[in-house]
Amino acid sequence: MAFAFLLSSRGRRTGLCPLLASTVVGLASASAAWVTLPSPAHAHAATALASFTVKDARPEAYSWFWDNADEALFKAANLENRSFRWLQAPATPQHLGYSAGARYEASSYFGGTLHKVVVSYLEPATQQGRVASDNFLGAKPYSFLAAEVSIDGKPPFTVLVQYNAVGQGYGDSQFRIEATAAADPALANAYVSHLGRTLRGLRGGVMKGLDERYFNGVLKKRGFYSIGKVDKNLNVTLTIVQEIRGITPEMLNWWWDHIGNTERYRLWQPIDHVTFEWTVPPNSPDLMYDIGAVQKVKEYVGKSAWTLTIAGADPHAAPLPPVPITDAGYFYARTNLSLLQSVLPSNSLVHQWKPNATGDGVVLTSTFVNTALALVLNTNFFNDLGSHGLREFQMLPYFLPRLYRREQLGE
Repeated sequence: MAFAFLLSSRGRRTGLCPLLASTVVGLASASAAWVTLPSPAHAHAATALASFTVKDARPEAYSWFWDNADEALFKAANLENRSFRWLQAPATPQHLGYSAGARYEASSYFGGTLHKVVVSYLEPATQQGRVASDNFLGAKPYSFLAAEVSIDGKPPFTVLVQYNAVGQGYGDSQFRIEATAAADPALANAYVSHLGRTLRGLRGGVMKGLDERYFNGVLKKRGFYSIGKVDKNLNVTLTIVQEIRGITPEMLNWWWDHIGNTERYRLWQPIDHVTFEWTVPPNSPDLMYDIGAVQKVKEYVGKSAWTLTIAGADPHAAPLPPVPITDAGYFYARTNLSLLQSVLPSNSLVHQWKPNATGDGVVLTSTFVNTALALVLNTNFFNDLGSHGLREFQMLPYFLPRLYRREQLGE
């Protein structure tokens, strides 16, 4: 979200039955992540199993790692790892989730011996019935990696890694690794244990990579922002413009009433977002935000954490939006620091969106009007807010299509 985040998009209501904001989140649900159903493709009993939790590392960091691994990350995670190289580079590395067909070779020491390991990423569809079904409602899997593993040229076996967010604030990752169809169970078990040590050892490096190499290195470059001068009312206007590919206007219309809870809020921005609650929930969650619904959120803007009250506002009543609303999709809100709500001047936010020129996404224009007194608390506040808006909205294609298709369309 952001310092002046709530958008308002009142319009006609559809005849669709409203879905409660508390609907279970498949993207981070532990119960949904580890579904094991009988299927002809996976009739083999597990050869090796491992379960563990990695503290202070979000699932998105591992979803980024699969296609963006390199030797430095690989070796730093586990001293048993000696080398790493891609034999077939991932087709789309700058996304979250793995690319089928990618293949790498590594040398690693485990089970008392140095081994050559070749890992080939499998088609996600081969795991139908073994993983959460909404993995197949988006562009890439979000909660698993399936691979064929060959050690020292021996016949390969299948490894399925599943993971989901757990812990207080959903800041940890819970893993389950399962190896099947291994001709040498002892070797497969040694590999699974080694892989677990590597995933646990990745904790700091993979979160730093997600933050710096993906959020800052990729997502922040998909739009731009401009900062106005301090006006006569001691306000500053910040405008952010970005194209978001992979979502529809209808998905964005739906999102505001269905953010729901901290688990979902952290999907939106797993590093910057901390907590979410409705202090006044939407009356009828549907394809537009409810005027009068109030969120209380905690999030980082730059290095500073802010607790904000975000109230959906009526664009036709005073105080009017700070800019004309010209797009069919919009969200207008009043936003304030919760502890200083009656002290500092009220801030406002308007998000407006429309289909992009190629029809595969939206163009979003966000206008924040904040008191210049924010600069007293953080001299770089408006640059930090501009970066924050790019870091969070460019995450929508990662999870929003799955939520919308499952909960609104019933797919």
